[in-house]
Amino acid sequence: MLITVKAARINKGLYQQDVADHLGLSLNAYVRKENGLRRFYVDEIAKLSQLFGVSIVNFFEAQCHNKTREQKDEQTASEEVS
Repeated sequence: MLITVKAARINKGLYQQDVADHLGLSLNAYVRKENGLRRFYVDEIAKLSQLFGVSIVNFFEAQCHNKTREQKDEQTASEEVS
């Protein structure tokens, strides 16, 4: 079963700030990555895998990437309408 970064964070009962601190990122930078506006680096994915107890392979699966791409496309479309 594939799980997104956001779902894994929520399942662990962590706040975005908790994960941002763990990765050494600002809250804003983390939120952008979690929402698919920016990509996580491989070392960040490794840390997330350990923190959440989820296989690192999970975050590289196509469906996770497609979900991120869909969110980005939706945001781009809404920005074009504005």
